[in-house]
Amino acid sequence: SRRRQQRRQQAASSDSSSTMPTFGIKLKWNKQVFENVEVDPSKGAQAFKEQLYQLTGVPPERQKVMAKGLWKGTLKDDQELTGLDWTDGVLVAMMGSSTGIPKPPTEKTVFVEDLSTSEKQKVAAVDPPGLVNLGNTCYMNATVQCLRAVPEFREALEVAPITGAGGDTAEAMTVALRDLYKDMDRSDEYVTPSRFVQTMRLTFPQFAQTTPKGGFAQQDADEFFNELLSVMSSFLVEQGKEFKFEGKRNAVEALFGIDMSTEMRCIESDDEPVTRGTDLQRRLQCNITSDTVTLEQGIQLGLESELEKNASTLGRNALFKQTRRIRKLPKYLTVQENRFFWKRTPESRDHQGVNCKILKSVKFSTTLDIFDFCDEELQKVLKGPRDEHLRDKMGRKQAAKDGDAMEEDDEELQAALRMSMADPDASAGIGIPPGFRGIYELFGVVTHKGRASDSGHYIGWVKQDGKEDDWVCFDDETASHCKTEDILLLSGGGDRSMCYLCFYRAKE
Repeated sequence: SRRRQQRRQQAASSDSSSTMPTFGIKLKWNKQVFENVEVDPSKGAQAFKEQLYQLTGVPPERQKVMAKGLWKGTLKDDQELTGLDWTDGVLVAMMGSSTGIPKPPTEKTVFVEDLSTSEKQKVAAVDPPGLVNLGNTCYMNATVQCLRAVPEFREALEVAPITGAGGDTAEAMTVALRDLYKDMDRSDEYVTPSRFVQTMRLTFPQFAQTTPKGGFAQQDADEFFNELLSVMSSFLVEQGKEFKFEGKRNAVEALFGIDMSTEMRCIESDDEPVTRGTDLQRRLQCNITSDTVTLEQGIQLGLESELEKNASTLGRNALFKQTRRIRKLPKYLTVQENRFFWKRTPESRDHQGVNCKILKSVKFSTTLDIFDFCDEELQKVLKGPRDEHLRDKMGRKQAAKDGDAMEEDDEELQAALRMSMADPDASAGIGIPPGFRGIYELFGVVTHKGRASDSGHYIGWVKQDGKEDDWVCFDDETASHCKTEDILLLSGGGDRSMCYLCFYRAKE
């Protein structure tokens, strides 16, 4: 037609400042027909699917969109829509079940980056958005919510030199997480993380495993946390205004990396040389035994272990004790409670083992003192601020009185004197505030409810900024308010939700 020819000429002759023409299509979905649905091909396939979601309530991951003469088969997310033979009234058919049409915002959308500091604080009082579960993705939702509470991590995503256009699924996943957080910033209700879940399952095939019934299988939140940060470490390589690398290779190491010192000592022979080394971890582990009562006790167990290896002086295998201590602290400290284990059942006809969970209660607090987990050099750095805090608390006069009563040969006094000789310019770690005493405050928790890691349900709990006693419980798309006393009930025992991952930050 003449109109069609004019539009083709317009598209061909338009320069970079011109806009792509739009078309009014006919959309057929089940028994419903939508006339004159305006489509802008220049915005791409994903934007088109999101438009259909707003119109019908069918999430993009459920949509099967077909259009004879435009593209072959169903519409793919990377399909280029410009240059196709679009016409007004072209028929587009869609299949898929609706989850409900999302409610439009009642007020004009205002981006967080455009708000002043005081306005951002007001926005924090509004219920933050949850994340829709897209097939046993509660492990992902809970972890993503906790990481969202780390502002430097958000900034690292923003300044990262990534586009996702090169075909690298890992880079695409990093871009998808950045964009997901932007979507959450703009939303006052739940968000459907379709693109992030899709790229996550492409990047990590183990998270795309299915059950015998065909649905996606439940996964381990701790495994997801480690895999996610491993991928992010390859792309978050630019420093931000609020954080510096200070010798680290990327933002993940700078924010979450725990520098550890290790010592391997033979238990059976004092003649065997002691070996020492260093390594970098992203979390501490809390081992749970029948005697473990508190998180601190479990962390201490996780730092000490026994193993059998060759002893050169004995000419045979011998028992060694491995002791690990923290030599440099991160600003954000993650602790995993080792609740899952594999139990062998050789007498079973169906399998050789079963996935089990330790349900025992392990008490934790809203603060964590890591002084006892540090090596001697780091303890020297922390000792000065700790002593000063103690003097302020007890009163200088009382502290002096206690000091005069001590004997010069007292072992504890001598240890304190050695620590007082620490370099005043020594740093406890990247991003650690001045005068840090080794006290971390809890700001996020991932809990698990169920009897095994491949089943059950994960929930995220995040402390609200600027609120001493206010938390938000993220049960997938549902966000609800709770108090600190509710968080402390997540220590375990029975079949209720219990702490699995604890997220701490250095306390000012």
